[in-house]
Amino acid sequence: MAYRRHLILIVDDDQAVRDSLQFALQLEGLSVHVHRGGAALLADPDLAKARCLILDERNPCMDGFSLLGRLQALDIHVPAILLTNHATPRIKAKANAAGVTMVLEKPLLDNALADNIRRILEASPDP
Repeated sequence: MAYRRHLILIVDDDQAVRDSLQFALQLEGLSVHVHRGGAALLADPDLAKARCLILDERNPCMDGFSLLGRLQALDIHVPAILLTNHATPRIKAKANAAGVTMVLEKPLLDNALADNIRRILEASPDP
């Protein structure tokens, strides 16, 4: 499957994390936009083209759960991967209730993020 045409949107307040994730995913052949916060993501003109969101659980301006709620209120439904420092049963349950596709714990090991994005892309039909 050719992934270059698939847009992945990343929201994380840490510049180093954004840069590293963008670099790694572009090496995998994915198109990536990065954003510091939820407001920037909501303003992205390509939001409707996104095939997967990577959201930081603890973003100071708008956490991943709040951002998902805003997207759902706007009737925007994109598979989402939530990145967290502690993937506790409580966080996983909250993520499941919020419609998160997957929860991954930082630090990300090996190719976990790219592998899970590929699974999401293969499981969801092209728009």
